[in-house]
Amino acid sequence: MTLAPPASARRSSLRWLLPVFIAVAGLPAMANAQTTVTLDAPGSELTDDVTIRGGGYAGVNYSSDDSLVTKASSNISDVRRTLMKFDTSHYIPAGAQVSKATLTLTLKSAAAASSRPIGVYRVTKSFLKASANWLDYRTGADWSNAGGGLAEKWTGSYVGSSAGSKVTFDLTSFVQKTVSGGFGSRYTRFALVDVGTADTESMRVFYSSRAGTASVRPKLVVTYGSTTSLSSTPTPTPTSTSISTLKVMTFNTHHGVGTDGRYDLNRIATVIANQHPDVVSLNEVMYNSSYGSGENQAATYKSLLQQKTGQTWYSVYARMDGDWSSTSWAVGNLLLSRFPLSSTSKYALSYDRSSSRGTIVVNGRTVNLFSTHVDYANGSYRTTQTNQVKNWASSWAENRIIMGDFNTSPGSSDYSIMANYYYDSWAEAVKKGAYSSSSGTAGYTHGGSRFDYIYKSKGASALTLTKAWVVNSSGASDHDPLVATFTVQ
Repeated sequence: MTLAPPASARRSSLRWLLPVFIAVAGLPAMANAQTTVTLDAPGSELTDDVTIRGGGYAGVNYSSDDSLVTKASSNISDVRRTLMKFDTSHYIPAGAQVSKATLTLTLKSAAAASSRPIGVYRVTKSFLKASANWLDYRTGADWSNAGGGLAEKWTGSYVGSSAGSKVTFDLTSFVQKTVSGGFGSRYTRFALVDVGTADTESMRVFYSSRAGTASVRPKLVVTYGSTTSLSSTPTPTPTSTSISTLKVMTFNTHHGVGTDGRYDLNRIATVIANQHPDVVSLNEVMYNSSYGSGENQAATYKSLLQQKTGQTWYSVYARMDGDWSSTSWAVGNLLLSRFPLSSTSKYALSYDRSSSRGTIVVNGRTVNLFSTHVDYANGSYRTTQTNQVKNWASSWAENRIIMGDFNTSPGSSDYSIMANYYYDSWAEAVKKGAYSSSSGTAGYTHGGSRFDYIYKSKGASALTLTKAWVVNSSGASDHDPLVATFTVQ
């Protein structure tokens, strides 16, 4: 979700219009509160986008393609349609009054100079880009009618042939009905279909969410508002614990140094803010070190997130040396939450490692959260530390989520220490087909390895995993963050 101005802080903007005072006796002055959000983050806001093709290609999945294609043809094997799904369920309040919703695509290439009419049709099934094709919306699950299970047409636009041009579709009424619950699901799902006469030169190719340049990826900009009393103070997304979803992120920050060798906490904070997490686990967070001239990185990250999100954040930081009162150089694990932390604690592991813990309440349920980082170089140390993390966490009540860099791969003996008692969120998401990563099911977070985990305790009955994805940090760190969402019931 992209912040409106300033441009340097992309993602959601909260713009409160100036009140218009109406001198009517007995009527309170009112102000119209407007919020504009831009949904474009791959895998979280733009959750799924994929091309489907008919005929002899009906069983092919094109989710690895960086393009989205439409084409009308008399030969069914040449027909292409584009499926798109945006998360208006979590980023737009239920029943919000939508004043404007605009889809913008960037044309990558076109087969002919004439314009083509592209229609927007509602899609009735919750498809997954990793498995959707002309016949199935998920693996083994057929569309109600092949080719995307299309329902009614809502709008359309003519698309020319100039590569690099922007194409817009007005989806205002469609998104309004979606977020109001008119279709059941509050995710905005639709297909782009060439509704013109069949033509061998009708192909239109758009950039997908997998395009290497962010500015050409699809985006849905939604403006919504409500009428509020002037006596009310407008606030950003509330820190109320009445919501029923929880989004958590784990990210090894590499001391704040990117793969380009540049120290920049702001770009790391931007990567985090762009995903809109509720809770963040950060590893390799420095205190009074040579990085940043002795900067207190834990305080800086907290401040940057508050600036970028407009929310209050709460934190607990555990130095890896276990000397909690020291002001000397340190590296440690930082836990950040936009929910108040009702209690916190720190735990010193053997061989200069640590864990931080915080408790939050979400939808009336207690959730204990942990951030940790175990040894990489010494396998014996790693085994000891992993057992200590698991045992210490077990002393805290359900529901538990443990996040961090465990420096071990799936299937190893150290992995089993956790996996025997906790669900590996990435592995569970892959089983559900609810995942996204540039490395596919591998879910690599560090080069060609999956070292970073979000574990949910097997007794956490109030938490249900809905999806997980690996975020491209664009070199802000040598790791990519892992994000997972849970329903809290």
